[in-house]
Amino acid sequence: MNQQSTKADDTQDISIAAKDLRSDELYFLLRDSIVPRPIAWVSTIDDQGRPNLAPYSFFNCCSPKPPILGFSVGPRGGRAPDGSLLLKDTLVNIRQIPECVVNLVPEGLTLPMVETASNLPPGESEFEFAKLEQAPCLLVKPPRVLGATLAFECKLHSIVELGASSWVMVEVVHIHVHRGVYLGEQKGMKHRIDVTRPPELRPLGRLGRAWYCRISDIETVLRRDGPND
Repeated sequence: MNQQSTKADDTQDISIAAKDLRSDELYFLLRDSIVPRPIAWVSTIDDQGRPNLAPYSFFNCCSPKPPILGFSVGPRGGRAPDGSLLLKDTLVNIRQIPECVVNLVPEGLTLPMVETASNLPPGESEFEFAKLEQAPCLLVKPPRVLGATLAFECKLHSIVELGASSWVMVEVVHIHVHRGVYLGEQKGMKHRIDVTRPPELRPLGRLGRAWYCRISDIETVLRRDGPND
C-alpha cells in the first residue's frame, strides 16, 4: 500500500480564502508573493505636452507578435470631490495621447527611479524632479529615459478595466537598446542582446515594500528536448 510522503495534516501551509481578505490585504499578499517583478518605467505626455514618468512593477510581455507589453495602473489614492477615485497621471495621459515609452530600469538609476514614484502634482515633471535626462523618440511623442537599458516606443493597444486598476496593453513600434547590452548578430539572428553583462545596466527587480533586487547569481540549466537559445 502506497503512502503519501506528506500528509495534509503535517503541512505547514496556512489556507486562506481570497474572499475573506479586504482588497488592501489581498494587494499586499499578491505584491509580496509574486516576486521578483520587472519594472516598467513608463513615460507619457499630457495634452499640453508635459512629460510624466512613473514605475510600474505589475508588468510583463504579453505577446511577441504583435509585440505587446502590459502593465497595471492602480488608482492614485484619495478621491475626487464627486467621490470617484483619483487616476494616476500615466493613465490620464495615455488616454489623451495614446502613446508611451516603456523604459527598463538599470541598476545604475535605482534611486532616480524611486524618486519618480513620488506623488507629484499633475503636470510637474518627474524627469526634472529626479534629475533625469530625456531623449527624443522617433515614432512617439513622449520622451525616453537617457541611459535606460532598453526603451520601447509604444502605441496604445487597449485598456482592460479590472476593478480599481487598469491593465494597459501597448504595442511596441520602435526599440532603443543601450550599446552596453547590444550583441548584434548571433547564430544568424539579428539584434541579440544580453542585459546581464554590465552590472550597472542589469534591469532592477521589484520585491515587496521598499525592497528591490539585483541580478547577481546566474545559473545555466540546459533543456534536453530543444534549443537553448
